[in-house]
Amino acid sequence: MGKITNSKDLIMVLLYAKGHQGQQCEPIHGKTRFMKTVFLFGKEIRQKFNLGESIPESAMPSFEAQDFGPFSGKVYEDLEFLVEMGLVEASSGNDELLEDERLEYEFWQAKGKEGSDEWSFPIAFSLTDLGKEFVESRLKDRLSAEQWETLDKFKAQCTSASLAALLKYVYTRYPETTTRSTIRDQVLGR
Repeated sequence: MGKITNSKDLIMVLLYAKGHQGQQCEPIHGKTRFMKTVFLFGKEIRQKFNLGESIPESAMPSFEAQDFGPFSGKVYEDLEFLVEMGLVEASSGNDELLEDERLEYEFWQAKGKEGSDEWSFPIAFSLTDLGKEFVESRLKDRLSAEQWETLDKFKAQCTSASLAALLKYVYTRYPETTTRSTIRDQVLGR
């Protein structure tokens, strides 16, 4: 069994996992949710369930405290690369726009901190057919059935929680990543 050796493959694997609806390749809605999902995977899931053996530390993007909590520019760089390669789709997801996604978009707009200009609207990240084929042919066998089950449960938790609940969890559990946050008091209800 091989390993997931870089953060691009990690992103592909997370997008391939089942979400809260139990469907393979469910999208992850919202760039903040996506960022916090990758962050929490590295902090809480990778080592706990022997995923550290299959996904070494070197495959994990590094995070730093920024305006909205833990942030990694590498995650956005990788997403842009995967979109350009036709493996990931970044869509407006307007058909399934959730209330917290709308609020996230309005908040980013009000703060004037949209991240990538290409992704200034509410966004959903999902694998394309080519991306799904890539995971199934090159990455899927690198993880055991138990590891995939762990990823599915993890992704389902991250995608079913409200954005406010996800942020509160991250901000409470990892306060060192929120030292520069402009929304800390709002997230923590102070």
